[in-house]
Amino acid sequence: MIQQRMFPVLWIAAIVLFIGFVLQVRADANTESDGKEWIQTNGPYGGHIRALYSTPEGVLFAGTDGAGIFRSMDFGDSWTPVNTGLSYEPGEGLSVAAFAQKRNMLYAGTTSGLYGSIDGGNTWQHVPTLDKYVSVSGIVTIGARVYIGTLQDGVWYSDDGDSWAPMNNGLESRRIRELSKIGITLVAGTRDGAFRKRFKENSWTPINTDFVPRSIDMGPINKARIESGLDASLPPQSPAAIRVDSFTAMENLLYIGVLMGGDDGIFRSDNEGDSWTRITSKEMVHTVEALTTFGTTLYASTYGGGVFRSEDSGDSWITVNDGLTDWTVSALLAVSEDTVFVGTLEGGIFRTTEDGNSWVEANTGLINTSVSELAVIGETIYAGIGDKLVHSSDGGESWQPVQIPSMPISYHFAALSEAGGKLYVAATKFTPGNVVGGIFQLEVEHSSLVELMTERVLFGIECLEVTGTTFYVGTQGRGIFGWEQGSDSWTNLGLKGNFVTALSAKKNKIYAATQRGEIFQLDSAGKTWKLISSDMVDSFISDLKWFGPIFYATSWDNGVLYSTDNGNSWTPLNDGLEDLSVMTIVTDGPDVYIGTYYDGVFQWIEDKRRWEPIGSLHLRVDSLAVLDGFLYAGTVGGGVFKIPVEK
Repeated sequence: MIQQRMFPVLWIAAIVLFIGFVLQVRADANTESDGKEWIQTNGPYGGHIRALYSTPEGVLFAGTDGAGIFRSMDFGDSWTPVNTGLSYEPGEGLSVAAFAQKRNMLYAGTTSGLYGSIDGGNTWQHVPTLDKYVSVSGIVTIGARVYIGTLQDGVWYSDDGDSWAPMNNGLESRRIRELSKIGITLVAGTRDGAFRKRFKENSWTPINTDFVPRSIDMGPINKARIESGLDASLPPQSPAAIRVDSFTAMENLLYIGVLMGGDDGIFRSDNEGDSWTRITSKEMVHTVEALTTFGTTLYASTYGGGVFRSEDSGDSWITVNDGLTDWTVSALLAVSEDTVFVGTLEGGIFRTTEDGNSWVEANTGLINTSVSELAVIGETIYAGIGDKLVHSSDGGESWQPVQIPSMPISYHFAALSEAGGKLYVAATKFTPGNVVGGIFQLEVEHSSLVELMTERVLFGIECLEVTGTTFYVGTQGRGIFGWEQGSDSWTNLGLKGNFVTALSAKKNKIYAATQRGEIFQLDSAGKTWKLISSDMVDSFISDLKWFGPIFYATSWDNGVLYSTDNGNSWTPLNDGLEDLSVMTIVTDGPDVYIGTYYDGVFQWIEDKRRWEPIGSLHLRVDSLAVLDGFLYAGTVGGGVFKIPVEK
């Protein structure tokens, strides 16, 4: 009987051992396929900062949009990632938008839920009940109670940190964008107004936000945010829409930042929202992003306009942007009368110890940059990170900014293109009330950009291709524009209404791809586009490259395809790929590499006719480059990584 009972057990054990052996063989095979691992370079530092917080002890925390949490123990001189225990989806990153502390419990709100730490952020534990999207500034403490504002599930509260309950009477179906307090009164901002809950009341009541006429005029800057793709979450406002983006309080005064089309601005109330006074400065032509106070000083930040300061409760304002290179400020933290930190959309953290009169970067160790473009000129690698172009000549050990003209104009770098040993840059530049796009050339000797040609209609730039002295720019909806160096104007080359995602040239022929999966060729006269392929219909084409006689296309849904007949017919090339969301392709002689959304980087192995992974890199890879025996990967939220490759 014992032997009969033991037989199934032994059989099961044998199966388990066999499965383990197979898995180990596969793991060993994967390891042997690359034999190396990716190394994160020292930058580029910076990135999108969503939240800044200081504990009572003066420890600083920064919540990023993709790289999780960074902590500074030296007042912002250096930062260290502290993400142990936090979870996120591969390819999506970890976005943190709120912090608060109650006694020894530090809370962090992420897109995947609420986390707590009792050891100063060294380790984090998930709060099981609140696996919800925590809103910006969405954690508030009043006495012993903690309140959490979520994007889709309203407001929750807890008195002990273990059990949580919803508190949404009067907030039904509201998307909480911001949660704050004035005294012991809670205030919540939503996409369609603000709400208030006094301490002993059982329900939320609407705050009177019917204070100014509402307009559907978006204004040039807000239109540019949408149409350039910089803020896809910002829809045109309906006449009735009032989106509340920020709160702060100073003694008995409540301040609110709202988005209402052409009537964006800051309002002040001395009666918890029953009536309001508009205190927006005429210089605040950009959308208000954040508000904060320290003592009697009020700070406001804007999208593209930088930081403003008021010493008289908002009756008058001055601009304080000296040294601030990214004027889209998404987070504010005032820690003393003269020391303020700001978090920006792409430039990371800046600090002032002069009451905002001058700013310096405070990003050492903080890597949350999204590198959309990589290019190599000589022994130098260049990286485009949205508002900045940086370069490294020491393998990524250090990164220096390329100087751009006409500061303090704000730039967004859209595409890089190397031609004839020179680097060209397509960028959008923002000035108050004006947005233009154009082409710049890198002056290597002085590491600066020279403006070649700009045009107002080019602010939705997506891609750039240079052939000889002719420049081609693909845009988001306006088609393709061409410019001959020395000419005084751009030419609209057609494809209007198309989101042009990629351009590639061969023997003076230009090919263009769209987000709908179509590929067009421009005729020799340069006047008519011929549709040569729709094999990738409804698939966003991410890259388009000629490598010798082979024409490659990569897409978000169909992986890699190639053509040997000038793009008239295409063959899938996806053996070895599970993730068919391919973002970029690059070649180094006979070697071909691709970067994917979820699964990292792959190399085409010709004798095996399949793609094989290179190391393990669980970040979205948007750009690749090869220099001095290393393959470099530009990631979303993780800066630049590198790995040695054999020649």
